[in-house]
Amino acid sequence: MFEHLNSRFAQIVKKIKGQGKITEQNISETLRDVRRALLEADVNFKAAKAFINRVKDKATG
Repeated sequence: MFEHLNSRFAQIVKKIKGQGKITEQNISETLRDVRRALLEADVNFKAAKAFINRVKDKATG
């Protein structure tokens, strides 16, 4: 489970590193991928949602 989650996060980071500039759209797409990865790893829905919201708040200021 953790190996799969780690692999997914590595793919997500690689994808966003390929972007020339980080925009709100990039952030939204990345967070959607992170949310999916967390849910696929059987993370509690409310915990995943809270995590994504905190990251989004910090990323967008």
